[in-house]
Amino acid sequence: MKTDDIKITPKWSKSKEDIWDSVFEGLEETPKVIEMAPRKRSLWFYAAASIAAIAIILPSIAFFYTKNEVAERGTHLAVVLPDGSKVDLNAESKIGYKPLWWFISRDVELKGEAYFEVEKGSTFDVRSGQYTVSVLGTSFNVFSRAENFKVTCLTGKVNVSDKSESVILTPNMQALLSNGKLTTNDVEDAKESINWKHGKFVFVSVPLQDVIQEIERQYDIEVLPNSNLNYSYSGNFTKAKDPNDVLKIVGKPFGIEFKIK
Repeated sequence: MKTDDIKITPKWSKSKEDIWDSVFEGLEETPKVIEMAPRKRSLWFYAAASIAAIAIILPSIAFFYTKNEVAERGTHLAVVLPDGSKVDLNAESKIGYKPLWWFISRDVELKGEAYFEVEKGSTFDVRSGQYTVSVLGTSFNVFSRAENFKVTCLTGKVNVSDKSESVILTPNMQALLSNGKLTTNDVEDAKESINWKHGKFVFVSVPLQDVIQEIERQYDIEVLPNSNLNYSYSGNFTKAKDPNDVLKIVGKPFGIEFKIK
């Protein structure tokens, strides 16, 4: 008998659909979704997070907050810093400092001219352009306008520096910018550097243009000369005088007349 002629017919009691359903029934079950209850955070957690945020934010505010004090043209201004140090601002001058950061770093930015009486304590820095004046407790005057820079020490010790050099001043010494370098010299009376506090102005071989600018600054005026100002001036005047009288005194040696605009 040939095998090709043999036929085996299986006897099934279930249909193929029933068999399929019984074999794969477990695979077709609908997946179950388990809901997780949200985890509750304690009040301590939120309190700790708030404290951490404040600890980060407050120092940033203290560091970046700057207070500015300005003496406008024609005025002087007295300022008391957080530690009791005193600053007198000449006309058209400005300082900036960080009151909330003061007892961490005594740091002042200056534009113009100011006299400082510094209380003893940590290093006290006055920055003006590329120059830094550093002291611990002393009194000194800083003049910083345009290309002119000058520091006069009245009491204590003062360190004056730029990016490349530094000089030490003791009473009746002065540091000034000369040909792009810091130089020092002795002065007979350092107190003359703060005559402006009392409305007195003394000039020794000062370019006449600078003298006129100081008069304009002190009286908040604009001056028109009838000639060039290529001279050096030595003399003095007080702010109590009428500005027209002051201009006559200054211009007379050179035959120059001034008008107030």
